[in-house]
Amino acid sequence: MHILSDREVDSNSKRILITGASGFTGLHACTHFSNIGYSVYGIVRKYSELSQKNVQLLPCDLTNSKYIKRVVETIKPDFVLHLAGQNAVQVSWAEPLKDFEANVVCTTNLIDAIRTGSDNCRTVVVGSILQSNPSDPASFQHPYGLSKTVQTLLSEAYASIFELDVLIAKPSNLIGPGHSTGVCSILAKKVALMEKGQEEKRLFVNNLLAERDFLDVRDVVRAYEFLFSKGETRSVYEITSGKLRSLSEIINLLKGMSTVNFDIDYEIEKQELISTINPIATKALGWAPLIPFEQSMLDILNFQRRN
Repeated sequence: MHILSDREVDSNSKRILITGASGFTGLHACTHFSNIGYSVYGIVRKYSELSQKNVQLLPCDLTNSKYIKRVVETIKPDFVLHLAGQNAVQVSWAEPLKDFEANVVCTTNLIDAIRTGSDNCRTVVVGSILQSNPSDPASFQHPYGLSKTVQTLLSEAYASIFELDVLIAKPSNLIGPGHSTGVCSILAKKVALMEKGQEEKRLFVNNLLAERDFLDVRDVVRAYEFLFSKGETRSVYEITSGKLRSLSEIINLLKGMSTVNFDIDYEIEKQELISTINPIATKALGWAPLIPFEQSMLDILNFQRRN
């Protein structure tokens, strides 16, 4: 594995290290921070064919504590955005221990590397709104939520013990153009295939009235920028749209955007008791979402049409 030499590290601009750089959010984050003048170093599992303009990609297994320490010591980042991890609820049921390795062990290795190699940098650890109350074991719904809860608790405690500049971000369900396993991208992909005659003109969902908070990934990346520049150390910031949208609303929106008509099948129509989360603390920093939900959905559909 290649370790950067000191000559390969840009010392003339703000340096940001982004883990999970080849993922859905990571790609958008690399583009955003590169565009606003940061020197971007992206950690990926292996070199990919993805072209990242003005981004130094580094293959690194975050389970390898010695290697990530060497990376951090060499780059000495001013900022770290920790996006890497296992982010699918369904996957966590099959292999919960791998969830803990990806979300807890890797985070521990990264933060300890920051402690010894670049303790003056500001780190944003990305958790999830699907976390539960750690004092109430019955509140946990899946291994994924448990792993993310432990991840952020560990990050906060480690930061407090060693006086590290760590913030926790808890974003909602992210949508937008790019390769994503989220429900909006899955539905848009099926519609795009229908338009090409490669899929039956029929959409199936389990619960037509299921509601979630959706937020464009590009707005979330902007929120991370606000946390780096204005956030309060060792604080938690929820990043959401503050509005719940049902699968019925999403499907009807896609219907209006599609060049074909299609039927909708569903198993149940059941209202869920889900409370909206208002990102008060994040908005207090001056951040607000800018991309309308309809534009996000159109961008997703157009991405799926092209791909």
